[in-house]
Amino acid sequence: MQMHTKTLVPLCAMLSMGFAKPVVANMEPGSFITKDGAAITPTLETGLSSNSNFFRTPVDKSSRLIWTIAPNITALIEDGPDSYEFDLGSNSSLHNKEATDNFTQVNFAADVHKEFTSQHRLDIKGSADWLYEARGSGLTEGLGDTVNELVNFQQQNITGRYEYGALSSKAQVALITGFYSKKYQNFRAVSQYRDYDKTLFGITGYYNTQAATRSFLELKQENYRYDTLQANGISRDSDDVKLLLGVEWQATSLTSGTFKVGYQNKDFNSSLRENFSGLSWEAAVMWQPLSYSTVQVITSRSAKDPLVQGDYIKETIYGASWTHSWSEYLSSLASLSYIDEQYTGDIGREDETKNARLGLNYLVSSFGMVSTYIDFVDKDSTQSALEFDRVVIGINFTFALKAN
Repeated sequence: MQMHTKTLVPLCAMLSMGFAKPVVANMEPGSFITKDGAAITPTLETGLSSNSNFFRTPVDKSSRLIWTIAPNITALIEDGPDSYEFDLGSNSSLHNKEATDNFTQVNFAADVHKEFTSQHRLDIKGSADWLYEARGSGLTEGLGDTVNELVNFQQQNITGRYEYGALSSKAQVALITGFYSKKYQNFRAVSQYRDYDKTLFGITGYYNTQAATRSFLELKQENYRYDTLQANGISRDSDDVKLLLGVEWQATSLTSGTFKVGYQNKDFNSSLRENFSGLSWEAAVMWQPLSYSTVQVITSRSAKDPLVQGDYIKETIYGASWTHSWSEYLSSLASLSYIDEQYTGDIGREDETKNARLGLNYLVSSFGMVSTYIDFVDKDSTQSALEFDRVVIGINFTFALKAN
């Protein structure tokens, strides 16, 4: 199942996708300005890929040719230091063998940034997505092609962040709150027990060294509440608290990054589930020895909720990527990642997933780009039915307005 092309730079995206996205784009789309001052930026991406193991099965692999089309439009309004951004996109996939696997996903996002004074800043971000789970993942993990319908779900997420303190001052403090909701739309006999809401509360204190470096102490709590408890089941509700000490820097023109490490406690409401208490960390470092060459390294460790099995998953991620511009028109990407997932609870399961990607971008013109890529995925598991390997080879065409 193809995914919408986005940059690999944000840490959260890199962690969640395991570098399994198309090569980073080096094209700068153009915009047209409305009479009210809004910058409207439309883009269109279309592509063709070959997936050697569509259902993620250890044997009896089924290949697919997949045609994708992903239009997107962004509107940006800037008013001095304030900004308002809206993003609407869709991603459709058409498959060569089964029409039941065709789908269209829709994504909407809005971002508001307000600076009331030099000491008071507010950011509000919201998104709503109508999505489908990839075959052989999520609720259909390990089931191969036995399920004849795609699993679809909706999710909404909103976060607010208020920061007090001038950026030039020694210290700042940030307050964050948020709400996330995930609701499945079909297979309700099973999926109703995986619908949940999550609330977020956090506070971060920063100390500015005045050398493009800030150290910080972050306290965050996320409360998971599931909508429906299965008959004779055990509650999955939990409170997840993290206390992390970190540093973020851009000390030289060569490096920038963030690193935070500390303590996580995941406490289930039911005493019949196993709690987690231990070390947690997140880190992302970017090294740019040349203006046209960038190396990024990421790692993280945390306990997270499983979708189907176990009490929690202790997940550890390591990844690295290298992007290089060989000329004004040609750039490349090479990336590797390793994910270790240890399941805790009523099962003894451990998964290890290795991902690799090689990609090339060729800028045909100021408003058109061709991207080719090859993905390798190798998953090992203590449950043999969940093991698989896969190769995806694809080509994407991106179109946009001519940049100014």
